[in-house]
Amino acid sequence: MTHSTDDRATATTRPPDDGNPTRVWLLAALVAATLELVRASGPLLDHAFASGVVTAGVTSLVTYAAAGVVVAVLLLATRAQAGVPSGRTVVVGAAVLAALRLVLQALDGDARYWLGLVAVAWACGVLALTVTFVAGRAAGPRQAALGLLLGSGLSVGLQVLLGTWDAVWRSSWAGWAVALVVALAPLAAFRVARPGTGAGEPATSRPRRLWAVGLFVGLAVMVGANPAFLAAQSGVALGWAGLAIVLATGVGGWLLLRPDRWPGVVRVGAAGLLVGGVAAAVYATGWVALVGVVALDVTAAVVLVGMLSVRRPAPRGTWRTAGAGALVGLGVIVPVLAYMVDYDVPLPVDNAVVPVLAALVVALSGLHHRAPGEEPDASATDERQPARVRSARLLLVPAAALALVGLAPSTTSTDGTDVPDRTTDDALVVLGWNLHYGVSPLGGVELETIATTIEAADPDVVLLQEVERGWVLGGGTDMATWLAHRLDMTVEFAPAADRQFGNAILSRSALTDVAVHPLPYGAGPQDRSALSATVTTAAGTPVRVTSVHLQHREENTPTRLDQLAALAEAEPVTGPSVLAGDLNAEPGWPEITLLEDAGWVSAVDVAGDPDALTSPSVVPTQRIDWVFGQQVTFTHAEVVSGVTASDHLPVVAHVALP
Repeated sequence: MTHSTDDRATATTRPPDDGNPTRVWLLAALVAATLELVRASGPLLDHAFASGVVTAGVTSLVTYAAAGVVVAVLLLATRAQAGVPSGRTVVVGAAVLAALRLVLQALDGDARYWLGLVAVAWACGVLALTVTFVAGRAAGPRQAALGLLLGSGLSVGLQVLLGTWDAVWRSSWAGWAVALVVALAPLAAFRVARPGTGAGEPATSRPRRLWAVGLFVGLAVMVGANPAFLAAQSGVALGWAGLAIVLATGVGGWLLLRPDRWPGVVRVGAAGLLVGGVAAAVYATGWVALVGVVALDVTAAVVLVGMLSVRRPAPRGTWRTAGAGALVGLGVIVPVLAYMVDYDVPLPVDNAVVPVLAALVVALSGLHHRAPGEEPDASATDERQPARVRSARLLLVPAAALALVGLAPSTTSTDGTDVPDRTTDDALVVLGWNLHYGVSPLGGVELETIATTIEAADPDVVLLQEVERGWVLGGGTDMATWLAHRLDMTVEFAPAADRQFGNAILSRSALTDVAVHPLPYGAGPQDRSALSATVTTAAGTPVRVTSVHLQHREENTPTRLDQLAALAEAEPVTGPSVLAGDLNAEPGWPEITLLEDAGWVSAVDVAGDPDALTSPSVVPTQRIDWVFGQQVTFTHAEVVSGVTASDHLPVVAHVALP
């Protein structure tokens, strides 16, 4: 065979891995964009829960299954042959996704709800096609696995930089700047649309186990790429938790840059560690949970390569690929939905089983490998290059840089070391508020509105309920850390439904003698708790403050009475005390009578408007949020109206001490 002079020149001037970093970057940027939209779909789908669990469930499943429709539309529109996407297919998909993302940034209300659901379905479909495009070639499984891991790391780096409050909910210039980067970053790989380049080399097949990519993304958004989850579960500060995840995905990526072929014992061991890591993350706390998430992110490198490698390619065809795309979308939402619905309709087993089972399926799918003797195409010279000289190694840098830049603001103002020992006055201003895990009735996450509302009241102590730290339904935000940093207050958090959902106390002065009180489960369906701490006034008077959230559902009065009795036993009143929270009980109900008989006085009843209602926030019909006190005097109290950042209104009370 003879070669032209041009061919020889091209062969000598191309870098050894020409085209591969471009494809890896394309996939990584799309993974980051998809994870952001999956998190955003949580608050949007929570909006559907107003119509019932069944409506929300059907809406979720239909939305994510529509990824298959997206796949079919893109394959047909770009005339991709036999259902195998070309570079043009994925670039067109990424361009439409960029437009959807930028329009979404400008919307709110119902328009944001509908377009947000369309955008997440489109993202899942484009992701499925891009994984096929990258993995369906010699050495492609490693490149696709690298893109999936680096995309997870990029997502976490952005979350740490933003304090986990995603740009999609921000109308500020910073929100728009991040939205532009997230939307346009995949288009930097536009060269894949040119088939004559190394980057645009067409795929030749489709992985058989493409569907498992959806389960991996679902695990990532719940556990593996969720810094708020890890911070709450391990007790590590948010910034350090995020950096640990980024470094773990970086180590996994470095393993994929090496030319080693892993023996069976390594692949089996990685599969076992992946499942064990998820189990440790969801069942354990402290350093064990931290190690579990790190193990998950490192071993995913080996498992993903096995998942995307093939003994024989999947059958061709546009509709077969579309079906695989639908399964990818369902793989993302089914474990998330099953895990979250347990808090309203309890499963017959602990919902922590759900991510473990998802991890098991992913691990088993990764145990397959290429048929014996089948080697990558000899032209894939990048597989023989050491990691230190491969240009793709530079793709490990952006996620680490983002996490390092965001480290300081994600680790300060939360541990009480930089607040005074006492308040600035002898009187206290107390604010109580159920935050509905940060989701407004309009389907948004309005943390800045929450912060400015609290600032306007100028409280010494803030007693909060339904504070989320990594719940997908709440957008995956670490509300405790974000609010503490934004308001320059110290914070204490107490788990309730799980370690990602509970009560919190914010204070401008030190909190001492902190105690968490689990409350009786009773009729369910959620675990509840109370959080107590002591605040010391300028005069040295200790005031015991408690944030509590009782069981919901009107018929659960017996459970609420048991919970109040348990709290009274755990926190006997021995001095000035303030109790605030969502009691899910209205004036005249047995719960309120029980408190009044025990000597508690309602702030709003003695120093405010007893007719003021607190829930829902848009058109209030109930008064279920309270501030009570013993051995104190309330000089003023009010329900703050016109705030729709939560489905409850805040209650503010001015407290004078004897």
